[in-house]
Amino acid sequence: MLRSLMTVSGFTLISRLLGFLRDILIARFLGTGLVADAFFAAFRFPNLFRRIFGEGAFNAAFVPLFGRKVAADHAGGIRFASKAFSMLFVVLGIFTLVAIPAMPLLMNLVVPGFKARDVDPSFFGKTTEIVLQEKGQTFEVGTKGARAMFLNPLEKGSLRVSEVSFASEDRGLGGLFGQKSAREVRRLGAPVSEEVALAGRYHTVLGPLTIELPPGLSGEEAEDFTEERAEEIKLIRQNNFVVEGFTWEEGVFVARSGADSYQFSRPRGKAGEDFRWFSLSLAGQGSTEIYRNDPGTFETTVKLARIMFIYLLCMALAAHLSGVLNTFRIFGMPAAAPVILNLVFLIALGFIGWRGWLPGETLAWAVAVAGFLQLAALWATCLKKGAPIKLVRPRLDREMKKLFALMGPGVASASVQQINLLIGGIIASFQPGAVSYLYYSDRVYQLPLGMIGIALGVVLLPEVTRQLQGGLERQAGKTITRGIELGMLLTLPAAAAMVVVPTELIAGLFQRGEFVRADAVQTGRALAAFALGLPGYVLIKVLQPGYFAKGDTKNPMKMALTMVLVNIVVSLLLFPWLGHVGLALATSIAAWVNVFMLWRGLHGFVVMSESVVFRLGRMVLCSLLMGVVLFFAAKGLAPWFEEGASWQRIGAMVILVSTGATAFGAFALFLRATSIQDLKAGFGKG
Repeated sequence: MLRSLMTVSGFTLISRLLGFLRDILIARFLGTGLVADAFFAAFRFPNLFRRIFGEGAFNAAFVPLFGRKVAADHAGGIRFASKAFSMLFVVLGIFTLVAIPAMPLLMNLVVPGFKARDVDPSFFGKTTEIVLQEKGQTFEVGTKGARAMFLNPLEKGSLRVSEVSFASEDRGLGGLFGQKSAREVRRLGAPVSEEVALAGRYHTVLGPLTIELPPGLSGEEAEDFTEERAEEIKLIRQNNFVVEGFTWEEGVFVARSGADSYQFSRPRGKAGEDFRWFSLSLAGQGSTEIYRNDPGTFETTVKLARIMFIYLLCMALAAHLSGVLNTFRIFGMPAAAPVILNLVFLIALGFIGWRGWLPGETLAWAVAVAGFLQLAALWATCLKKGAPIKLVRPRLDREMKKLFALMGPGVASASVQQINLLIGGIIASFQPGAVSYLYYSDRVYQLPLGMIGIALGVVLLPEVTRQLQGGLERQAGKTITRGIELGMLLTLPAAAAMVVVPTELIAGLFQRGEFVRADAVQTGRALAAFALGLPGYVLIKVLQPGYFAKGDTKNPMKMALTMVLVNIVVSLLLFPWLGHVGLALATSIAAWVNVFMLWRGLHGFVVMSESVVFRLGRMVLCSLLMGVVLFFAAKGLAPWFEEGASWQRIGAMVILVSTGATAFGAFALFLRATSIQDLKAGFGKG
């Protein structure tokens, strides 16, 4: 079993590593501005289905049925698989054709916070229009914790800012123990000479976007320099919202867009401060609209989501073909398919840098193309391995009714983690920056979850199914127990590291360019909260095959619905106090609730011997000791993380990871949480 697990985990590791490289380059070209927020939100929608279908949920219903049919009649089993493939194609094809034109309605459910919103609670849900009758008139609004505000004058020349006042408030975990608030008045300075690229709530000074020949250049050299500089300026303007800017030494940054529109945001590197109160004294009269978020984000999200939605159809069909191959114990290509997505992403990012293609649309089309390539690769593998899956005339016969009856609750229960993240994203859309914090932290904690939990689930389901079909119920229970041991041996130290040094891990991976130290701190807080539930999610993946192998998908579905309800309630309770950290913490709490229910339902089937319980306890102790080692190691490396260059942060992160792995391995062998013999035996059993 461990050998098959390593095959799946190996390809998953390659995919995750390529995914990290992809995210680093996306940050390079998109930053954290409007297009980046829109892309992450739009990509989450088809990516939700990729994780649901591509990582085992569909197989929970299909594999046991298909395995029994192939065992009885190989040709009959292939016909059954072809009928299921065709039915999925028709049903999801119709759904895709309906969903694309209805995308504004769907996005309104997924990211309601992206809709243009005013800044005053009394006008929530509408545009706030400020009418100014006199020159120098001051207006004041409550901002509900906005990090940026957008003023759009309705009449030409009606808006010139002369003075701004605001009160800031510390958000984050410190908000639980008291609030830091200050009210200040600042006068507008002179326009800066540099042009400015806005990136979400931050700004970057680009320097003058002009072509000035260096002394001594003439002739062809001057022409070449002018051509290169013009192309560079063109790329900057394509990839950034370039405006003239006004700044103060501290506090608010005001960017002037065009002749009259303004964006107000806090400066780079200011962590934990939101606007709580805001007023302007204007050198003019007229009327203006004022928002607490960028009004264009929602429309951009809809556009990108429409391009990427075809990925749903491709991945549902690809998951079906993966189930066919897994039944024949072919795990390589199904595990390698996600690598294709990241390779296509990297090629697209190369064209963005080389040819200056629009980043948002280019990456959206890359998702669609990758879906077709993954489907083609899996279909070709099925054909090569003697399992030709064809499109046939779909019929809703008895076999298909049974499959879909099992598939519905199976998908619901196995995809609860994604539903929880989706709910978190809906709530997070109401806090500027929260979508990005949760995205990057999710990317990190998905690495061990994908390599360990999801891979274990893929390997365990067909193994437990075969044992139950052979009447080996006791052996099937032991297989799940062994899966628990393997999962916890690899997951507990990873979770401990993410709780103890989350900011350091995030800084080493992502802190460069537009991703500053303040972002690393906020993302690290979310990662620590997610990590508390990481062992729980791995246990869910290990325990669910105990139900699915018996054809029981209804009980996991009921437990999944309970988990979703817990997540919603806890998220709503914690969000006002902890913001995005509360959303991640709610997801972890819901995971452990699901583990408790799954374990109770398997009572008598999965039995923990005293020796297993003691080994698990020693694994927990080893993880805690490793956490202590990491804590002091991070203290020693703090200057590199806080003040060092990018290569120093990466080097410090590598040192931390190596130190943690070495420490846990030594503690585990010394305290007999595992042994070399156990690991060798696991590989020997395949």
